[in-house]
Amino acid sequence: GCCAELMLYTPEREADEIVGGTLGCGECGVEYSIEQGIARMLPVKLTAPEASSEWGDAIETERKQSEMAARDAQVGDYDRMVGLALFGKLEIPVTLRQMNLGPDDVLLEAGCGTGRMTPAFACRCRSLVAVDFSYESLCVCRKKLHAAGALNVDLIQADVCALPFRAESFTKVVSCQVLEHIPTPASRSRMVAELARVARGGSDVVLSAYQHSLLTRLFGHKEGMHDGGIYYFRFSRRELRDLLSQSLEVRGMTGALVYHYLARCRKGVEQ
Repeated sequence: GCCAELMLYTPEREADEIVGGTLGCGECGVEYSIEQGIARMLPVKLTAPEASSEWGDAIETERKQSEMAARDAQVGDYDRMVGLALFGKLEIPVTLRQMNLGPDDVLLEAGCGTGRMTPAFACRCRSLVAVDFSYESLCVCRKKLHAAGALNVDLIQADVCALPFRAESFTKVVSCQVLEHIPTPASRSRMVAELARVARGGSDVVLSAYQHSLLTRLFGHKEGMHDGGIYYFRFSRRELRDLLSQSLEVRGMTGALVYHYLARCRKGVEQ
């Protein structure tokens, strides 16, 4: 696609924040709206259902559109999940240790959801771009960031399999419990490749995904749909390592968080 720099037109401001306007490319003519401080940069195949048949993987597109609708509809339920909130007490510090964020880092959070972890990331880096494809989730995330006084975060509605950023834009990349919801093997490979593409050479990429553990082998399923219509896939250790290794150097992987793996990867300096 076009790699020209986007220009901001007709900005609307509240205090020091741009809350409305248009991002446009003078070369190819593409335009993206900014609404409630969120740049809406989804690819056409996810915003125009009638165009989905023109794209290569109709199953992928249909499942992503379905999940976007489900995430938007269930946005009020997500933060009321007591088990997830309690799990975060362990997950967030363990993830932060793997990330080793510094005050000069420019971080991408790929799949921020309602901002369960975003404020903890924001206060440890110079700037953060938080991406999700659920607009309603991003609106909730924005409220959390405002409450935390985080002024260094840009929120973007985008597809993690087709990130709207130039190569090597970020010094660190993190994605927590997103990869398992990407609906096909090909699209999971594309997501990992995209995270590697936008990371600078030599930088860390930290990623977590569902683990196909003894418990899920006995009492669950490897692949299926959660209540509410959200697809999932559980990885064996080998499957996840092999997938990540297509685009990244896997430096370590732990299953200590029981129901998902947490992998610390690095982008090679010559990629």
